[in-house]
Amino acid sequence: MTELYQKDLFSYSHKKEIEEKFKELDELEFLVKKYNSYVVFELYQHFAKKSKLVSLDECGTFLGFALYEHKQNEYKQKEEDKEYLKKLVHANFCRDRFCEMCNWRRARKYAIENFKLLKYIQQQQNVRYIFATFTIKNPLLFELREYVKLFNSAWQRMTQTKRWRGSILGYIKAIEIPFQKSDKNYINLHAHCLLIVPSVYFDKKYNLYITQQEYREMWRKALRIDYNPSVDIRIIRPNKNRNSFDEIASVVAETTKYPLKSVDLRGIHWRTFKVLTQQVKKMRFISYGGIARLCRYELFGTDEFDDSDLIGDYNEVDLSVWRYIGRLWYGLVNGKYILCSYKEEEK
Repeated sequence: MTELYQKDLFSYSHKKEIEEKFKELDELEFLVKKYNSYVVFELYQHFAKKSKLVSLDECGTFLGFALYEHKQNEYKQKEEDKEYLKKLVHANFCRDRFCEMCNWRRARKYAIENFKLLKYIQQQQNVRYIFATFTIKNPLLFELREYVKLFNSAWQRMTQTKRWRGSILGYIKAIEIPFQKSDKNYINLHAHCLLIVPSVYFDKKYNLYITQQEYREMWRKALRIDYNPSVDIRIIRPNKNRNSFDEIASVVAETTKYPLKSVDLRGIHWRTFKVLTQQVKKMRFISYGGIARLCRYELFGTDEFDDSDLIGDYNEVDLSVWRYIGRLWYGLVNGKYILCSYKEEEK
C-alpha cells in the first residue's frame, strides 16, 4: 500500500467518524429559538410583505460551523475521548427585532461585548457598579414612540445635571417595552441601567453617594412630571471570594437578564402587533454614556450597540490549542438540524 493511498484512507476514515459524531446539531437552543419564532411569523402573516415572511420563515434554517479539534486528540485512541470545538461562521438570520432566534443572538453579543467593555474599564481605573431601573407612567400602545422620545430626552437632562456628572462616571442603558400584564393596550416602559461609579462613591467624605430618594427626585424633575416615578437602585457588592474576571462576569450576568429579552407576544392580536412594529420602527433601545461610551469606541470603533452581525461566536476561546479541521453544514429537516455536508480542510 503506497504512502499516498494510506493517507487518503486515513482521511476518509476520519471524515466518516466526524460525520457520524456530528450528524445532528447538539446545540438545542437553536431549535428551541427557531420554533418559538413561529409565533412572530404567524402574526406577521396578516400584514407583512412576502419578502419579510420568507426571511422570517427561513431564519436560522441553514447553519455553518467551523470545526476544530484539540491538538491533544492525536494522542487519544478512542473517539469518545477526543475534544472538538464548533464556532458558528454562517447563518441565514432575518435580523427582525421580534424574532426569537435573532434576539437570542443579539443578547449573546450584548453580553460578551459588555464583558469586554467592563474588563477594559477596570483596567483603566477602580470602579464600582450600581444596577438601576427607571420607570415612567405606562403609555398606551399607540403613544409608545412619543413616550420613548420623552424618556430619552429626560434621561439626557438628568445625566447633564451637576449632581449626576459629579458622581456617575458612565452608564449602559437598555429600554424594555413589555406589554402590561393586566391590559395589553398599555406598555410597561422602563429602562435597566448599569451605572459605573468611582471606587470611593460610597465613602461619605467625598459626598458622591446619591440616595434612592435623590435618584427618584432627579428623575421626576427630568421628566417634568407632578408624580413620583418608580426608581429602583441596587448596589452590586464586590465578592472577595471571586477574582476580577468572575466579578465582571457576575455584573454582566445581572445586567443582561432583561435587555433584549423577547416581548411576550403569545395571545396578542395581529393588529396590536402591527401597531407595535410601527411604534418601534428604527428606534434604538440601547445606549452608552460617559466612560462606557468612550471605552466602547476605543474597543469596537463605535459608541453604539451594532447588531448587524449576529453570526460571530462571541465567546473568547484560545484557538492556539485547537486545530481547524473543516466545516459542518446543517439544515433544518423535519424538526431537526441534520448534517448536510462536512468539508474537510484541504491539506
